[in-house]
Amino acid sequence: MAEKLTSTAKPSRRQEHKMRTKRALQQAALDLFAKDGYDTTTTDEIAERAGVSARTFFRYFPTKDSVLFVGEYGWFQSLTEDFLAQPDSMSELEALVETLVAKPPTGRRSLLLYAKAVASSPTLRGVVQDHQAEDVETLAEAIATRRGLRKADEGCRLLAAIALNTYRRALNRWLAGPAGADARDVITEEFELLQDEFAPTRTKLRRSR
Repeated sequence: MAEKLTSTAKPSRRQEHKMRTKRALQQAALDLFAKDGYDTTTTDEIAERAGVSARTFFRYFPTKDSVLFVGEYGWFQSLTEDFLAQPDSMSELEALVETLVAKPPTGRRSLLLYAKAVASSPTLRGVVQDHQAEDVETLAEAIATRRGLRKADEGCRLLAAIALNTYRRALNRWLAGPAGADARDVITEEFELLQDEFAPTRTKLRRSR
């Protein structure tokens, strides 16, 4: 198989400027959403705080809410690809845990601001719920692929929902905990709790049949 060539060229000044502007807009949005609430913050205010024109905002983001979710799709696609690359000797749950622990969250302050912004707005909470439902379907399809199924069944969807909810619980615990905590440890602990809780339940269900 031929090796895939990758470019190691340094970004041009124009590209660096675009990246700085995009990051500045994202940070300004997070700060304002957390401080004043998502619904009352305007794109003009975000642009002003970032030091750019109001028109510039829409060169980088098509809508106000998209500034919060940029990169989310790519991250989740990468997650499912890494999951599918795990050894066949692992169970689906083991493969999911291994994948999630290998991709721990970063940017604690930004995540805290993001959580505060979402909590401030019923509109944003609805958007997040829609994204979470889409993530469950995407992961369920990956689980189906790993199982050799043509499409996801309810078992795949159940496992996907449980895994992602467990991950979100771990993320919330990590954000609420001490600043020096390792997110990977919290993720592992949360899934260990899940396994401990399911073991006796499984035995009990078998006996009741």
